[in-house]
Amino acid sequence: MRVHYFGAALAVVAVAGLSSASAFAHALPSWNDPVKITNSGCVVGYPAVDHQFTRIVFGVFNNGTVAHGFDISGKYKTGLIKPHEEKTLIADFGRAGGYRWACVARNSTVKKGIFTIR
Repeated sequence: MRVHYFGAALAVVAVAGLSSASAFAHALPSWNDPVKITNSGCVVGYPAVDHQFTRIVFGVFNNGTVAHGFDISGKYKTGLIKPHEEKTLIADFGRAGGYRWACVARNSTVKKGIFTIR
């Protein structure tokens, strides 16, 4: 009777451990990075972060008087954001390196830079 109880308890622990391990494997560490856009340019709050943070959540705020957008790495884009509004942009970076970003208006690029994952 004891062996049966121990085996059932072990099976429950193994299943619980497996489900939490798989949930952990899919969760990426994240880092919040504010981006403030004006008519004359934009400022990325943290231009570089440690390599351990692979999911970056950009909070893009348009403080200008015309629509602007934020693009990074040619892959992640907010689209145009109306004046005095904000959008969240989530980007997953798989490796360390420099990633080009740009603040754009309807017909032009307002400012460019490099976002670095160390």
